[in-house]
Amino acid sequence: MPATGKIPFDPNESTLETVRQIVFSRLRTDREWHQLGNAHEFDPFIEYITSAGWVDGRPRFAVLFQEMFWQLVCEGILSPGYNASNDRLPFFHITDYGRQVLTSTRPLPYDPAGYLQHLQRSGTTPDRTVTAYLAESLETFRKGNLVASTVMLGIAAERVFLLLCEDLEPALADPREKAELSKRLKAFPMKPKLDWVHEKIQRVQNQRPAGFPENATIMTVAIYDLLRCQRNELGHPREVPPNVTREDAFVNLQIFPRYFTLAEEVRNYLKSHSV
Repeated sequence: MPATGKIPFDPNESTLETVRQIVFSRLRTDREWHQLGNAHEFDPFIEYITSAGWVDGRPRFAVLFQEMFWQLVCEGILSPGYNASNDRLPFFHITDYGRQVLTSTRPLPYDPAGYLQHLQRSGTTPDRTVTAYLAESLETFRKGNLVASTVMLGIAAERVFLLLCEDLEPALADPREKAELSKRLKAFPMKPKLDWVHEKIQRVQNQRPAGFPENATIMTVAIYDLLRCQRNELGHPREVPPNVTREDAFVNLQIFPRYFTLAEEVRNYLKSHSV
C-alpha cells in the first residue's frame, strides 16, 4: 500500500480481491457510508494506476464494485436497507455479524489477499503446501462451506506442525532423543508425534533459553491439536452429520496466523540452536 494509505487499482490487472480490500478499507473508516453511489466516492481510498487503453479507471472499478457488493451480501456482512424510511437499495447497512468481522484486529478471512499477505509479513515465505490448503480454506469459508473450510485448515495446520518436526529432529542434542523422534516421524499415527514434541518443547521452554518464543507449547501444539481434532471429527463418516458454525470457523481462521507465526519463530530458533 502506498504512503498515502490508498490502495493501488489498475483497470487492466486489478481483481475482485483488490476491490474487496478497498471496500473493507472504506467500511472500516467511513461510518457515514450507507448508500450506494458513484465510483468518485472511493477516491480517498484508491490510487488509480494509469494503464494502456484506460483514461479513467473508475468505470472499471464501478463494475467490479457491484459484483463485490453482492458477494458481501451473500457472505452476511452487508444487507440492503438502512432504516425504516430507507429499507431497500440503494441504501444498505452492516449486519451485526459484519460489525464483528470489521472490528476484528486479526487478519480477516473475508480478505484472503490481505490474510495471506499478513503471513508473508511474518518474515518468512510460507510453505507452498500450507498456502495452497489455507487459500482453499479461505475460499470455501467465504462461500459458506464451513465443514470443507475447517478440514482444509486442519491439513494446513498439520503441514506446519510436520515442518516444525523436520527442524526439531536435527536440532536435538541427545542422540537417543533424535532416534526416538525419527522413529515416531516415520510412523503414521499423529498423536505419538504430538505427545513427544509437546513434552520436548515444554522442557525447552521451562529452561527459558534466550530467543526461544514464549507460549511456544500452547501455540504450536495445543492449538494445532484443536484443529487436528476438528479435522479428524469432520473428515471421517459418522452417523451424526458434521456441524460447524460460522462463528467457530471464523475464529479458527483468525487463530491460525498466530499459530503459524510462532511455529516459524520456533523453527528459526531450532535452525541455529541445539536443544
